[in-house]
Amino acid sequence: MVIPAALNSVPLTYKIVAILAATAFFLPLLLVLLRRMGSYRPFVWLTAYWAVSGIVNLILVGEKIAGSNVTIVIERVYNLAGAPLMLLILYKSVQIEKIQNSIKKVLPAFLCAVLAVTLITRLQYYAEVLMVGAGLVIVLIYILWVIAHYLKGIKLHNEDQALQFIYYALLFEYGISVITFVFNYIIPHHRDIADSFLIYHLSIIVSTLIASYGLLSYRPRSAKQKAGQKKRIMEREAEIRFL
Repeated sequence: MVIPAALNSVPLTYKIVAILAATAFFLPLLLVLLRRMGSYRPFVWLTAYWAVSGIVNLILVGEKIAGSNVTIVIERVYNLAGAPLMLLILYKSVQIEKIQNSIKKVLPAFLCAVLAVTLITRLQYYAEVLMVGAGLVIVLIYILWVIAHYLKGIKLHNEDQALQFIYYALLFEYGISVITFVFNYIIPHHRDIADSFLIYHLSIIVSTLIASYGLLSYRPRSAKQKAGQKKRIMEREAEIRFL
């Protein structure tokens, strides 16, 4: 997700919203811990992503460093690392072999491309715009691919339904990131700093609430249900390959 520029130029009310949004990042992981869902690894990986984002955002809203060179460095590093990190999270959490295999090929290629562009351009502004924009597009494609898989008609059990809400949350978050990207990189001289921050932080609150709803709806299933779900998925994938 693309983080807007420093907080020191926005109103106090927006700074309060920013603090609420930064703490909201931790809500999904807190639910996983409180409800003892740590044995289901996709939940852990996805909620850990939001927790890392929360730590970064708490640092950025800290008045002691807001507007400093430290803030600028953190923003640039996080924005550049956001797409590779999200691709890694998707690879670890998506239980769809075709998508995993695709990410396994795309992620190293994307990292190599980022490294090459960085070395060649010495990370000039246009290079950063290119890499962040390309990363957003790639992540959105994979999130849409995952959601499309869940909408194919496979009968979902509880953890799949919970994951579906989490991917909806990610789709909303990264969709808003496109707007943040445009205001931050494409038309930076025409943006309203306050409104850009408000959109960004409200999107965080909404997306984490969507994910939290999915986690609250989760109910563990029995071993018999797990075996039946695995069989149905294999049958469905066999049908797709046959077609």
